[in-house]
Amino acid sequence: MGNGNKGAGKATLLVMCLSLAVILVAGFINEAEAQPFKEVASVRVTVRDADARDIGGVSGMEESLSLLSLLGQQATQPGTPMRLVLKWQGEYSEGDDVRPAAPLTAAELAEDLGLNIPTAVEEHGHLIYRATSSLTEDTSISLFWSELGEGHSYVIATLESADLANSGDWQDQAIQMGRLMLKSGIDAKWNASLQGTANEQAQPKEALLMAEKNFATQIPGLAEAESYEDEATYSRSYTVPGLERFVVSGSHNLGMQAAVHRDGINNENRITIGFPLITIEY
Repeated sequence: MGNGNKGAGKATLLVMCLSLAVILVAGFINEAEAQPFKEVASVRVTVRDADARDIGGVSGMEESLSLLSLLGQQATQPGTPMRLVLKWQGEYSEGDDVRPAAPLTAAELAEDLGLNIPTAVEEHGHLIYRATSSLTEDTSISLFWSELGEGHSYVIATLESADLANSGDWQDQAIQMGRLMLKSGIDAKWNASLQGTANEQAQPKEALLMAEKNFATQIPGLAEAESYEDEATYSRSYTVPGLERFVVSGSHNLGMQAAVHRDGINNENRITIGFPLITIEY
């Protein structure tokens, strides 16, 4: 994961509380797998309790990723790299004579994903398996598998590219990753974020509102639901009619989040767009 501006006003993001397992694993996933997030609002966001193969699975994913790519290209400066981070994550539960033990499933999933043999280490009392592989010079796939105890594990498969333009057939790769995780018995759901240098270089709030006008031309019915602001960042979450992937926050079904952060080091605006929420540092 990339490092953001560590100065005052560093933006952080909402953590999706998928289950108690997510809360447990957040304490020991290292920086190679996830940023140390903090909640920026009192609202707790939970994933809709639905069939992962429908709402949280691959249904509608291709259309959503195409839309995300289009929004990212319109919101970032031409010719500048646009970072992609796409994750499939969820719980795996072993079952007597139904699902194999975690080490075997982790090894089989890594092989299916085209990764190296997972390495196993113990961290904070949990057995962790990791595997990774490069697809291109700029793009990689990684697997993080943590045993939580009593036959439960939490799994994250990540597709990451430093530049979307050099990421190859990333949409097909993302869909295939999800199918393999679901096939392995993991209750996985996806999220994706794009990040790059913003077209708009006004104050963060003004810049995001200007970018939002372009979003609305591509997404009829786009409606702001929640917002967050500090001295260097402005973020808004939206309801998006027609998107099959969303999370529930209060009375809202959130399908998209966008944020503009003023990078004090480079003195320029960085824009991040996430479906359904941003899962990387602003």
